[in-house]
Amino acid sequence: MNVKATRFYHSTPISKKLSSNFIELGYGIQVEGMAAEMFFNRSFEPFFPYRMINKIWYDLFEDEKDRTSRYETDWRVFDWCHSGYEHNAWFAFPGVAGYQQITDEATFVIEQSPTADVRIGYCDDACHGDYAMKVTNHSDVLGGLAQDGKYCFPDVTYTFKGKIKRITGSERLTVAIYEEGTTENPVVTCALNPVGIEYTDVQSTFEVPAEGRYTFALLLPPHTAVVCDDFTLTPSDAVRGFKKSAVEAGKYVSPKVIRWPGGCFASFYNWRDGVGQHRPPAYSYFWGGYQYNDIGTDELATYAEAVGAESMICVNMHHPFKRFYEFVPAQHLNSDPNDPNIPGGKHGRDLPHFADLEQGAREAAAWVEYCNGDETTEGGRARIANGRVKPYNVKYWEMDNEMFRWFTDEEYAEACVLYSRTMKAIDPTIKIGMISYCSRYEALERMVEIAGMDIDFLADRGFEEHDLQRKLAIIRKFNEAHGTSIRYCNTEWLPLNGADVYNMVPRSQLSHRKSFMFSKWSYALDAAAIMMMWQRYGQDIDFINYNNFANTHAASVIETPKEAAFPTAAGMIMRMFSKTQAYQTLVLENYHPTRNDAIQVQLSINEQADALILNLLNRSEEDGEMELDLSAFPVLDGEARGEGLRADSLLSMNRLNDRQIRNDVVSLDVKNGRINCVVPKLSFAEYKICLKSSV
Repeated sequence: MNVKATRFYHSTPISKKLSSNFIELGYGIQVEGMAAEMFFNRSFEPFFPYRMINKIWYDLFEDEKDRTSRYETDWRVFDWCHSGYEHNAWFAFPGVAGYQQITDEATFVIEQSPTADVRIGYCDDACHGDYAMKVTNHSDVLGGLAQDGKYCFPDVTYTFKGKIKRITGSERLTVAIYEEGTTENPVVTCALNPVGIEYTDVQSTFEVPAEGRYTFALLLPPHTAVVCDDFTLTPSDAVRGFKKSAVEAGKYVSPKVIRWPGGCFASFYNWRDGVGQHRPPAYSYFWGGYQYNDIGTDELATYAEAVGAESMICVNMHHPFKRFYEFVPAQHLNSDPNDPNIPGGKHGRDLPHFADLEQGAREAAAWVEYCNGDETTEGGRARIANGRVKPYNVKYWEMDNEMFRWFTDEEYAEACVLYSRTMKAIDPTIKIGMISYCSRYEALERMVEIAGMDIDFLADRGFEEHDLQRKLAIIRKFNEAHGTSIRYCNTEWLPLNGADVYNMVPRSQLSHRKSFMFSKWSYALDAAAIMMMWQRYGQDIDFINYNNFANTHAASVIETPKEAAFPTAAGMIMRMFSKTQAYQTLVLENYHPTRNDAIQVQLSINEQADALILNLLNRSEEDGEMELDLSAFPVLDGEARGEGLRADSLLSMNRLNDRQIRNDVVSLDVKNGRINCVVPKLSFAEYKICLKSSV
């Protein structure tokens, strides 16, 4: 490859927010693995099975084309599986739970002890959620309620809290910590305060002697029965609801904007369920499973700040169809929302509180006030009462997700106007995003004409350059005609177009059952090519949210096992783009990379204009050669150094104890204003080439 630099720029300076991410509650065990909470099902609610759409995205089916085929219930067979995906059962103690198969019928409750007359079971005498757990010890020995899978560290203090009421027997209960898989000789025991006949708050703290896996047990004296609810177990080094390791991994990847709480989850989310002391657990309408609401607005906004990111909130826009439907076909969008015979997808609940569009706008405005209001506002005072004095100053607000499920194009644009004006009446500085990925270009032009004066960005998806160009043209045309400054954003993208055959390897070629494409180095290199494309469009593009952030079966930038968190292959790529020194991309003479070019080159100037930044990408399994003519610039001859990522195979991936993506210091020689170098196979690198003087 022979290329020559010019002093012409592709566009304006690159947005500093291109490396951004997306957290969705209720999908992929994302926040559950990130969260500091150590109990699975801490509120003792019957577990709802995961829905079909979740199983599809988990890649569980043996035959992807046949959704009636067997789906995998033992996630340990997958290369992405780790301890953060465990569904630990509550079990009657003494006993050992073992691994829990994840089936539609799974309760994650083992009711009877195998060695003593101890039973546990759901009851409706609850103080948190709909159900509680009754524990009965009819035996002559200590017995009770237990859960495995507590990974603990010796330099951390762990705090258990719960609510317990006594039915019969002794008021004196004990917390005991055992090495996992054992039922004798606990490593720690802690006496609880006496338990009354009404719900009593109990608490204990403990430390463990060594790092490892433990079992938590609540022990009852013989012939005692209690009801338990609202348990929690957290480490002392937690950061506002999150594990310390999850925060550290987030800082490493360094996203600039984090979108939350969805995604599809956001379309049925009541933000008030996730703030304050009373947070009722609830079925996750879209994805299945259970949403405990321990992670909500304050936790997510604080996490974003902790890792150096801004927040972008995806708003639930109410609609009459949402009362019963999660999807209505386009040809039926003018039907009666109360018609039970629409051939759409029903979510199986009655949600009248999500049916009133104007009430939804008021709820969104109240959310803005909660996040951004000061002590003179009702929302600001509520946030302060919940422990946060300083406003979060959330700037970006996206108007729902996949609006085509309920709205016509024009109806949605009009709803964006209503929401924008209602929300900006609370805070006129916020930025409103209208989604643009669901409509044809002609319809999008009409939508922009309707809502353009009230929106600030398009919330798009996808990654094809021709599609980006068409949408940028629509934005530019409107901006020029009306003096607005609408920008392009991409709130949910993944580089999935089947261009690279290594992204989905035939099962017959694998030694294990499946290969989930997102985890592989091939996929990460594909993402690098797309990120370089977005860089070339400068500040027409504001932020780009990679999908997803954590624990989506390696379709993520970090994974958070209980032992420690680590970046994925894609996470290491996104970190490089987050901290890039590239400021403005330069045109290379007669060169413009296309989507699937195996080897790609990009040259930029840095912000100080005293160095060139060279990015080299090689997605192929063979080394390449490049000759770059830099004679248009006063470059310094000598060694140019930088950072590189590489792996041995397109199928390489990172796991907890097997980091196959390597990070290196790299260099190349500049001689007589030229570079002749090998572009190593399966690599991405960034070099800094110093100039003799600023340009």
